[in-house]
Amino acid sequence: MTPFAQAANFVSLHQSALKIALPPAAGSYNYKFDTRIGFKQQYAPTGVTGCAIGYATGGCAFPGGGSLALPEFTGYQLQNKEFKIFIPAGTRSFMFSGYAPQRTQSAFALRYGSAPVREAALSGAEYQAAQTSERIDSAFSRLVNERSEQLVVHDGGGTLRFVGGQLDAKRGSTKEGNWLYVRQLSGSPLYDVQGAIDLDMAQYAAGYAKIVWTTSAYPDPVDAPSAGGGTGTVTPQDNATTLPVPATVSTSVVSAAGQPLRLDITLAQATSDVAASPKISTWVAALIPANGQSFQADTWFFRLANGSWASQVPADLEGIAFASQVANAASLKFTPSLDFTEAELRAFNVQVHFGYKTGTGSFVSKGKVWPQ
Repeated sequence: MTPFAQAANFVSLHQSALKIALPPAAGSYNYKFDTRIGFKQQYAPTGVTGCAIGYATGGCAFPGGGSLALPEFTGYQLQNKEFKIFIPAGTRSFMFSGYAPQRTQSAFALRYGSAPVREAALSGAEYQAAQTSERIDSAFSRLVNERSEQLVVHDGGGTLRFVGGQLDAKRGSTKEGNWLYVRQLSGSPLYDVQGAIDLDMAQYAAGYAKIVWTTSAYPDPVDAPSAGGGTGTVTPQDNATTLPVPATVSTSVVSAAGQPLRLDITLAQATSDVAASPKISTWVAALIPANGQSFQADTWFFRLANGSWASQVPADLEGIAFASQVANAASLKFTPSLDFTEAELRAFNVQVHFGYKTGTGSFVSKGKVWPQ
């Protein structure tokens, strides 16, 4: 079942705690901080009592001032080599950087709206070409308008800039909210990831109100593009309007504390995808990562429809499907019960993965769906 093992797993930076500075008392420079997790809490356009520190506009912009900060992890080592950042409707400019150890060659593939395709490290010639052709100050505009994959490489110093620049010279802003996906191709883990977004606040607030949220305890926008805020001045290229809408998966815990973990996994698809695949099969897999003790290598277990587990992969993969050849629909819900409590699963760092196969025979892995 190699598609599970190779599945992309883009971790949201917004699922890490962001410390938002609260306004100090009059005449004081002593800041207290409010910790928030998930884009929905971190970047609500109203009702946020803190202050977003972002160098796109300089200094400290209180709610309504037009600046949002990305989580800043001072002294934090980013272990995930696939991560994503949500860029909301109304964004006029975007800056993003991190720290990579000096004298190292780090390379990254970035793409706006969908995951980058490249997985292999760059050759020496490709690395040199990427260094020579990098134009970070216009990278944001190209990512949004061209929707093409871009490479970013480290010059051997400390700070590594990924993205910068305005969307256009007329202070235009994005019409929709969407994710920026980043995959590290080579190099050491990043430190001190940070960035800032400059906004048209009216468009941002309108777009925020239309976001479809994940069902996790700390919601982020779903992976599909979210509706925009109306009157943005930038029109995407013609091919951008015809991009396929990817299927989305949302997961919620429906079991009580202390009881065996039971999940609701909801798969949402475009009508055209359903029409092309009247039947669908799905797989639910539990991954126990190698820990050097009980499990010397990554170990996969597949949850079967009859409530048992399988660790062997038969020639006929339908034999280990959670749901095999069921009627397809725009919204499907699968509710596996996993026999062990959440605490027991977390003790072994267990991850639950989900994938499905369409009527055309292509396998689609949605990667890790728990924990979020």
